[in-house]
Amino acid sequence: MLRLIYPSLYRCNSRNILHLAARFVSGPGKVTSGSACGPSPGPSKKPNPGLEKIKQMQKLFQKDDGKPIHLKGGSRDLMLYRATWGLALLGLLLQIHMFAMYIIY
Repeated sequence: MLRLIYPSLYRCNSRNILHLAARFVSGPGKVTSGSACGPSPGPSKKPNPGLEKIKQMQKLFQKDDGKPIHLKGGSRDLMLYRATWGLALLGLLLQIHMFAMYIIY
């Protein structure tokens, strides 16, 4: 496994070990200004299309309509909420049944 991760460590000779130690001790490489690919194009003129969707979702969830936050997403949230309650009650009933059968038998 070590051969796959660090093949130079697998070939354990002094030159490889000194080279790796020098790279480790020397710290991060030199930071240069600019890009290796050329100048950056600058800021974009049009906003990110996902930003508008996020703003709409924020308005939806911040609206004061009396609903709790976990139900403001609409019918899908209500369905998941009711399914969670149903499964929790089913688990509780099965647990009670198991203990009742354990006591009876």
